[in-house]
Amino acid sequence: MWLSILVVVMFVGIVASLATALFRLVSDSSGGKGTLRALTIRIGLSVALFVVLMLLIAFDVIQPHGVYPAVPPQSGS
Repeated sequence: MWLSILVVVMFVGIVASLATALFRLVSDSSGGKGTLRALTIRIGLSVALFVVLMLLIAFDVIQPHGVYPAVPPQSGS
């Protein structure tokens, strides 16, 4: 359960940082330093989320699955 909360909190942080960057891009006239800082934070959060997910997969805390999680057995003919 705590993993789901961690991922959701990081996603919310990424979206909030992106919204802050958009707001500062539209309203701020200081040369874009606020926008740059907000986008840098967003990139850092995205990379951190990716690393956390890869570590959780590496330590078998979570199990990845794809669109086709299991290949059906084929009948021997």
